[in-house]
This record gives sequence, structure tokens and C-alpha cells, in this order.
Amino acid sequence: MTSPAESSPSAAAPRSVLVVDDNALNRQMLSDFVEMLGHECRDADNGASALEIIRSWRPDTVLLDNQMPEMSGIEVLQALADDEELRHIPVIMISGKDDLGTVTEALEAGAVDFMGKPFNPAILKARLTSSFERKALRDRERELLHTLEKSYQDLRQAEAGRDALTHMIVHDLGNPLAVIKMNAEMLDMTAAMGIAPTAEALHQRVGYITSASSSMDTMIRSMLDVSKMESGQLEPSLTAVDITALLNELQTRFAPISEDAGMAIRVEADETITASTDQVLIERMIGNLLSNAFKYAEGASEVVLSVGRDASDIVVGVSDNGRGIPEEVHDRIFDKFYQVESREDGAARAGVGLGLAFCRMAADVLGGSIRVETNQPNGTRFVITLPGVSP
Repeated sequence: MTSPAESSPSAAAPRSVLVVDDNALNRQMLSDFVEMLGHECRDADNGASALEIIRSWRPDTVLLDNQMPEMSGIEVLQALADDEELRHIPVIMISGKDDLGTVTEALEAGAVDFMGKPFNPAILKARLTSSFERKALRDRERELLHTLEKSYQDLRQAEAGRDALTHMIVHDLGNPLAVIKMNAEMLDMTAAMGIAPTAEALHQRVGYITSASSSMDTMIRSMLDVSKMESGQLEPSLTAVDITALLNELQTRFAPISEDAGMAIRVEADETITASTDQVLIERMIGNLLSNAFKYAEGASEVVLSVGRDASDIVVGVSDNGRGIPEEVHDRIFDKFYQVESREDGAARAGVGLGLAFCRMAADVLGGSIRVETNQPNGTRFVITLPGVSP
């Protein structure tokens, strides 16, 4: 035999209903009817209790008696209307008085419908169904509004990021460009004056131009590569790479830069370790980390390149003994365009904020990961994890 609840069209989608009435018999009758329709029901015997339940439970509809002591149904409606989080909950006013004035007052106070006592089951069922549909539409409207507000905020942030990026690119590309322009103009001026520069002076000027050009090239390639990785267009070329040999090569390659920065590079590797990776990407990752250490690891005297094994993975470390990066920004420094102030006065920043973002994306492309942690006893340690292959 099929129960009324099972045969009810609304039983397939049970809703929640709060019954508010100071008369116990009326509460029981309404609650029994709501539950017979297959919905969850709670009840309250006064307006204050009803508001507490509404705030914590958020029912789909409230069946509200108008004439109650201490706090009337109209006052409950007014309290709901004043609460932005609750005003969308539909309320059906139920009253022993169904004159035009009472009905008008209830609707103006925010009720979505009105029923006189004693209630007609068929009419109450229809009005509950209508109220549930209204609540579903309101919930959908609120969800869409929230989505639109979120999209608007994301758009504003994207626009702010674009403006900040434009400013940073102009600023950071302007520095090496100024170096190139200045040295080119000096060479041109000495030539115009008939002054032949010494081989040493010429080599120095060309070196400045080459270094500045390389800096610009690195920034531009980082921006392009980040864009490619974000769009999934950058495919790694995986080969067996001797990480130990790579670290020794980078130690030699970066020696002049480390000397200018007043730091030493030390390699820690007890064995030859090979990883299945893209040599170009892993070189640039480690190179970015080294360059950051030389420029922004305030107080550091040494950078350590290390490689070891962790189960089947290869772990590459780039550590310095400088002031370190505040732990509260460890989760953010790999975000695109995020920059950590390298001095307390904020005078120096890490380029356009793409170096570490590139490292994170490259690690993902290579099937590995990168993280930052506090070096002990002081400084910063970046850890790159890569899939390994047999030596």
C-alpha cells in the first residue's frame, strides 16, 4: 500500500518547514500535515524562538501565526526583512483574522502568502508548493548574484594585475635598456671624438651591453614560457639528466656572478644521480633560484646546491644562509606577479615576479614539485622534487 507521502509529487524533493504558533493543537496539526507531505518539520511556540531556529536552520518556508503574545507574526516578518541573510526565506502568514486589513499588513511586511484559520489542506499544499518554488528561485538568484559578484571581483583583480604587470615590465625592462643605451652612446661618443677605446674598456662596455641584453632576454622568455605553460603548449623533452654533473656545471657558470654578490657556491652530492627530466627546464629552474639568492638573499655568504634521493624521487635543494623569507608568505611566493620585498624599506623587488612562478609551473610540467622552507639555522631552502631513473 502506498502512503500519502510516497504518492505526493513533492515527496521526491523533501523540503524544510518551520511551523510557528502559540497554540499547541494548531502546531501539531500543521506539523503532522507537513510531515505527511514528506517534508521535514520543526516548530516554535513564539516569535523569538522562531527567529533563533530560522537563523540556525534556514528552512525553505515558514508557516507563521500572526497573533502571538510578546512578539507578533508581523514583528517576526519585520525582523526577517531587516536581516539580509534571512529576508529571502518565504513566509506564509496564517491567522484567524482574514480581513483585508490583516492580509494587506502581512503582505506589506514581507509575507509571500496568507491563509485563514482553519486551514484548507488542499490550498495549504498548493501554497507550500508555490512557496518552495519561490524559495528555489530566490536561492538561484542569490547564487547567480554571488557568482556575478565573484566574477566582478576577479575581473577587477585581473585588471589590477594587468596594470601592475604593465608598470613592472616597463620599469624592469627599462633598467637593462638604459644600461644598453648608455654604453652604446658612450661608444658612439668616443668614436665621434676620434678617441679609440682600449681593448679592456671596449670589452667592459660590450660586457655591460651583453649582460643587460641577457637580463632582458631572460625576463621576456620567462613571460612567454609562463604563458605557454598556462595554456598547455609547452611540452617537456624528457631525457636522462645527470643532476650531479649539472650542479657542478652551474657552480662554474655562476661563479663570476656569485663573486660579485660576495657569495660562494658549494655543491653537496655524494653520488652521481640521474633524473628523467627536461635539461633546459631544470637548468632554468635552478638558475632562477641561484639568481634570486644572489640578488635578494640579504646577508647570505653561501649558496648550497644539493642533490639526493627520497625513495624513488630525486630531491634538488638550493639553500642560502641569508635573512630568509617570512614564513607567512611561503605559500604565496610561487604566485605569478607576487613579489617579496627584499629589504624592509621595500626598495628592491624580484623582477616582474615571474621567476618563481616559472619554477612552480616547470615543476608541474616535469611531473615534480617545488616548495620553500626555512633553512636551519637561518636562510631559505628551495626544494625541487623530480621523478628519478636508475643511475
